[in-house]
Amino acid sequence: MAYVYTDKTLQSEHWPEPTQAAVLWERAKHWEQNANYWKARAESAERRMLEHYCTEEGN
Repeated sequence: MAYVYTDKTLQSEHWPEPTQAAVLWERAKHWEQNANYWKARAESAERRMLEHYCTEEGN
């Protein structure tokens, strides 16, 4: 598991701006991947639910 730097830590004087930008970029990529994962899961669940609903009506 990777260490997560807090905003307060990143904004301290010890971190140069390019390093702050790199960490924030990685954080944004992570959250985008996370959102895409859960979107796909929700769409898959919706598809399965609708398929199940359609087969229930046919019986």
